[in-house]
Amino acid sequence: MKLIYSELKKFLPDLSVNPEKLRDDLTMIGHFTNYFEETQSEIVFDLDIKVNRGDCLGYYGLARDLSVLYNLPLSKESSPSFPVSNYSLPLAVTTDKVRRIMALKITALKNSTSPDWLQKFIKLHGTNSVNTLVDLTNYIMFLYGIPVHAFDTAKSTDNLIWEINSKYSEFISLDKTKLNLDNNILMINNPGNALSLSFWGGQACAITTSTTDTIIEMALYDPTTVRENSHQLKSVTESSIRLEKDLDPELIPTAFNHLIKLILENCGGQISSSLFDYYRGKISPPKIEFNPQKVSAIAGIDIPTDFSINVLKHLGCSIVQNLESSFSVNPPSIRKDIDIEADLVEEVVRFWGYQKIPMSQPLTFKKLPDITPKIIYLIDELKDKLVALGYDEIMSWPLTSHCEEPDDEAIHTQNSINSEVIYLRQSIIQSLKSQLSQYQKFKLHQAQFFEIGKIYFQENGKYFEENALGIYNYDSQKLQSDLNTLNLTTDIIDNNFSEIILDNLPKPNKYVPHNLPSQAIELTSQIITLDANLNLNSPKDPINLIKEYSAKINSKILWSMQIIDIYKNRYTFRVSYYNCDDKTAKKVHLTAFNLF
Repeated sequence: MKLIYSELKKFLPDLSVNPEKLRDDLTMIGHFTNYFEETQSEIVFDLDIKVNRGDCLGYYGLARDLSVLYNLPLSKESSPSFPVSNYSLPLAVTTDKVRRIMALKITALKNSTSPDWLQKFIKLHGTNSVNTLVDLTNYIMFLYGIPVHAFDTAKSTDNLIWEINSKYSEFISLDKTKLNLDNNILMINNPGNALSLSFWGGQACAITTSTTDTIIEMALYDPTTVRENSHQLKSVTESSIRLEKDLDPELIPTAFNHLIKLILENCGGQISSSLFDYYRGKISPPKIEFNPQKVSAIAGIDIPTDFSINVLKHLGCSIVQNLESSFSVNPPSIRKDIDIEADLVEEVVRFWGYQKIPMSQPLTFKKLPDITPKIIYLIDELKDKLVALGYDEIMSWPLTSHCEEPDDEAIHTQNSINSEVIYLRQSIIQSLKSQLSQYQKFKLHQAQFFEIGKIYFQENGKYFEENALGIYNYDSQKLQSDLNTLNLTTDIIDNNFSEIILDNLPKPNKYVPHNLPSQAIELTSQIITLDANLNLNSPKDPINLIKEYSAKINSKILWSMQIIDIYKNRYTFRVSYYNCDDKTAKKVHLTAFNLF
């Protein structure tokens, strides 16, 4: 998420915080800021927004948080009164996947190349400028986090239908990508043509500088449907990223009116329809019982009740006091992430400041007796030593399809999760043999592995379980040598398999970690993963492509490279970088794959 400082100030006119402090403060209230830079005479921040904060995929949501943090008034766009027509748009909604739609028709437009300020805004957000009308729809999407569609009615007609696809097998997007459609795709069509996906406009109704008449619509949908459609079609757009979040239908009128005002100011034209407002029903916010004393108890420091209540009120919560220390809180509709009391506590603590929680404050403690069973120490010690000897640890089900010993000693399970495995294993070697068949299936030779787990048996109607160690080594002589090194005497030996009952061994009084061979790579920063689509003229060998593009990246920062998808001649690379910052990784990535 890009954030231009000067644009943020349109929502917070009194904001006077320097960029360094704003970067740090945004991070401390939960919006991790990768970096900020000065470019084209603007200060631009790069933020990572948490997945449950769909409201902050727009300037308005971020400004709301900062208005609470800095106690600044939030400027809202006024709701102008537009002259409208008596003409009712013949729009139809035939699916329950639509939550809200607002739409208007504007005619006699004079569309053109975008003004400089708008082009700069669009480009700083990593998007290509198209024309004034299209760029304004994207501008509003970035401001409020709600996507917009514009239809050229000379191509689409006024008869738009929101429906689940039932007859179209193909769709061509605005960038001329051809997508194959199934019958579960949410679309906007007219009676005869496929026009738009919920999250991506189509060529069939694209806006150009010749467009004079348009229908502007802003809509929110069932977020699960949008996400499923996006993943099914392997198409992620700025709109889909937002529409798959739980956004606020109550914000649509504010964003929509702002857009209409900008269109009339920059493209002229006149409103030629009445307002179409489809709203499937307002969802009441949850009623949360809140005890402010829990804030201090959870944070571990004293946070005054007045501060807690003021923060929640400033966030837009409706608060009613029930008892002396109990309140009923209804969060604002824009904060879909607030559902329970713990969410309210988190809001108060993050605005109080995590940095105010002392790190060096002494804690009182009581030393408790060690009640860890000694067998646990033995198991941990053996695991460390076996790994140091080069063995892999496996973990398997204790269920098996047959019993090794006489049937009267085996334990049958009732209502097993799998009708083919109805016995509890009597020997851990049974599990090792199953694992060995998997190694052989995948041609993994010279295997050596172990498992520590339970084995089960019965005697005279009583049930018993024991802790057992099972070891396999392709080299029987090395197996015996390793057993000698560990001072272990096998209870059962079956070719290259060995089993030792751990309950019979002496137990250590404490666990002393074993020094394992060090083959670790030191990470001095987070691993940064980026994707790239490569369109080629003809099919290529993926292995050779990875070798070719790996050679373009400094090996000191290349963690991994893989091709995760191949569609016709389009190859999707996933590249992970390390020991560098986010900005460097993106620059190297763009250069290597020629994405400028």
